[in-house]
Amino acid sequence: MIGSSSSRLAAMVGSLLLLCSSYLSASTGRNREISNIHFENVTQTTVDVVWDTVHPSTSQVAISYSTDYEPDRLAPESADPRLVTNHRVTVDHLVPNFTYYIYVVSVDAKGEMSTAPGPQTQDGKNPSLPVKTVPPAQAGPPSFRIYTFGPNEVFPGYDMYFRVQPIILAGPVGTNLYIHNENGYNNSSDGVVKYLGGDSKGNPQTISVHFACNWGSDSAQDSEEQDLDRQTNMGYCRHGNANVNDFNIRLRTSRETVPGPYQVAFTLETNGVKQTAKYEFTVQPAPTAPPKPQLAQKSIPGLKTWETQMFDLGKKWCIYRDQQNAAGNFVDAWGWTGDAWFYDGGRVYQSIDTYTAAAGHPMHAAWQHCALNILDPYANYLVANKGNMAGYSIFTYGMAMNYWRTKAEVMKRGVIAVATQGPQRVSCGSVDIGGIRENAYRSNAWMTNEMLGAPRWPLLQRNIDKLMGNLNMAARGNTESVHPFMIGLGMDALIHWYELNLAEGHPDYRVLPVIKEALDGLWHNSWLPKQNMFRYAPFRLPYNDSTEYTTLNNLVSEAYAWYWMMTGDTTERDRGDLLFAHAFDDPDGYSWSGKQFSQEFEFSFDFVRYRQGQTTSSVIEANNPYTGPYADTVPPISEKVNCDPNYFPNCKAGTIGSTTATIFWNTYKPATTQLIYGKSDSYGEVSPWDKALVYDHVVKLTGLQPGTTYHFRTKSIDRAGNVGSMKDLTFTTLPAENAVPAKP
Repeated sequence: MIGSSSSRLAAMVGSLLLLCSSYLSASTGRNREISNIHFENVTQTTVDVVWDTVHPSTSQVAISYSTDYEPDRLAPESADPRLVTNHRVTVDHLVPNFTYYIYVVSVDAKGEMSTAPGPQTQDGKNPSLPVKTVPPAQAGPPSFRIYTFGPNEVFPGYDMYFRVQPIILAGPVGTNLYIHNENGYNNSSDGVVKYLGGDSKGNPQTISVHFACNWGSDSAQDSEEQDLDRQTNMGYCRHGNANVNDFNIRLRTSRETVPGPYQVAFTLETNGVKQTAKYEFTVQPAPTAPPKPQLAQKSIPGLKTWETQMFDLGKKWCIYRDQQNAAGNFVDAWGWTGDAWFYDGGRVYQSIDTYTAAAGHPMHAAWQHCALNILDPYANYLVANKGNMAGYSIFTYGMAMNYWRTKAEVMKRGVIAVATQGPQRVSCGSVDIGGIRENAYRSNAWMTNEMLGAPRWPLLQRNIDKLMGNLNMAARGNTESVHPFMIGLGMDALIHWYELNLAEGHPDYRVLPVIKEALDGLWHNSWLPKQNMFRYAPFRLPYNDSTEYTTLNNLVSEAYAWYWMMTGDTTERDRGDLLFAHAFDDPDGYSWSGKQFSQEFEFSFDFVRYRQGQTTSSVIEANNPYTGPYADTVPPISEKVNCDPNYFPNCKAGTIGSTTATIFWNTYKPATTQLIYGKSDSYGEVSPWDKALVYDHVVKLTGLQPGTTYHFRTKSIDRAGNVGSMKDLTFTTLPAENAVPAKP
């Protein structure tokens, strides 16, 4: 709503926070165009953002949940077109007692956009204005509001999940919200489905409704997803949060469900207060097997550039890793994402090995060394730490490829650890589109484990169903901010899902229409034809293409090629070709870190395969035949002596005295123990060499001088003769007066 702010001050409800009463220099656009930005009518779920402009212009607000990232949404979704100088936008769908960050956007009659104080600057700072919503009222009768969001399409015989966010506005702390069951607790009758088609063809009785709390479970049993209040015989979620009690609702269709529009109504209750919410969705016609396509062959534009960069960048980042290892700067905590291990560099290097050999230029020893530089410590870390890896750092296909090629048992054990032992093993998947990457990576881990012979993980189907919902939301383009490359990650996972189920004899034909919808939505919502790339941050205004690169093109191009290979759709083929051909337009975007290298190549080998009409991914066993063990060429990487217990639970701090020092460290594979030390980084002293091959290392130095700083490096040699030596570190002995006197 837009109007004069002065006419509404007297009717103001809630808090008024005056943020800027003088002119602001606009972050973009006309200087001193925007002034008097402030908030009015701050409530638990809404706020009025008010500002003035010199010239009549439109009104829009960019909203972020954090100062660390770009805006998550715009209000309204399309700017109010009325040209005014006094602006008012009501931002709704907020939650109580939460701080949001905003900047305002106005476009004048000449099309010039001005913003203040944002958007995010190139140094990562977000000059937005904070506003905190009102907390829930502790007194008075209970009241709440219900938000819903999620996908709006499902296929007969499958599940669709959407998110319910009941917002407690008033009532006792820890109030539970109960859901009414039509036929009793935990029997998938938690709502009433209605057909909206206007005819008698629908059969809503074939769709069941089940609410699920957002907690982890590795069994996928419905009975583990609800709490029961035995006095009311109603289910609820035990969150203990007075503001928000999120949960999901599953709509389970049957193969007999008639396609068409439907609506589900569900009722929540707390302390006798009831509220009913409704959610509309469409049951799509059952997908069928695609007809055998007639593929129109066409040369792949940019293929020579891709091949050249594959070779040159592959060598560069392998040599870089060798240099860092020699200097003692190991990747050992898997927290830093700037190296080639991120985005499955082990998969990339093994794909380079295969591709270059097929082209008549084998360099097996070199590329295998590059792959092991990443895979050996990564797999060993997963095994030692029981799969404890962040959800955005799960890369299992490279390990599986290596297991098939070498039969190295640690690679298989690494996959098993992350799939069945790590924290991701219990995730039921995220309805939020912001979780699309983690949904994809979890699904990949479970699919990889299944490809290695394990039974299907109970939660895989749920993650896949939610991943399909994520892509449906992405295609609509009006959801929370998600980057196009993340949609590419989701599509890649669904391609593997399709290939896995096809190989097992039960293909999931939903994948084709879901990917088609996502491909077209991406192109319609995010494609920048002048820059030949997708818009990275969909809600950042104004868009600044100078801060983005085409590097991420190849995380999306694969899906366009796959869809063409499956259907013969030349429109999607040509779009993928455009992405692939321009992936290396920006040297600054792909040459400055190993991460960018892996992003360029993780999926693009499959792009090339699909564009050549090959029907299977590079990661399956048939494309990774056993060729014998790789030579062990990787040093026994040491963990830091001054270690973070969050990353290194087995690492101990050194013990320093006035004339003694005890140093502990670990290696990821068995190795010998020795310490190089001295009063400068020239060292000059060495401890005795302990030739025992162990993981945990300890050296006690004696005869040191009190109050003196010593430099040291650890040195460990594995059974293959590889030397791991940490970078230069120091310790300072205690002064002599602090020494413990010897016993008489």
